[in-house]
Amino acid sequence: MYCGFLGGIKPMLLFKSADDLSQIDSHDPVYPLMKELIDVLIKAYTWEGHPYNYQDFGYLILIEEDDVDRVLEPVGCRLIDVLWEGASLRDDFFYAVYLANNEYGLGFVIPNAGWVKGELRTLLEEMCEQ
Repeated sequence: MYCGFLGGIKPMLLFKSADDLSQIDSHDPVYPLMKELIDVLIKAYTWEGHPYNYQDFGYLILIEEDDVDRVLEPVGCRLIDVLWEGASLRDDFFYAVYLANNEYGLGFVIPNAGWVKGELRTLLEEMCEQ
């Protein structure tokens, strides 16, 4: 689902259900990773009569260039200021996790692109080395 417009900037791509995968083209390089994460983190906790409750358990966010230096509504800060649990490099994407508590978390998929630079790139790369 799309997050609301913030100051005319393109909204973030939020994935709160398996149906949200339709927001990206199946030929997009991020598609296989998003599908895998949705299968493991959302579909695995969804069954007939019991839809996934993203408000209780969290969801996935695909970061795009406009998202890098702005305050992100789901966490109330910029990416560089998030208190990350950790990150890994998956294909050509960083997958970074923010845990609010033992049950609620947000998974951020961040392209390993040239526009991810400076302190943010350094932070993500250091977390991937741990």
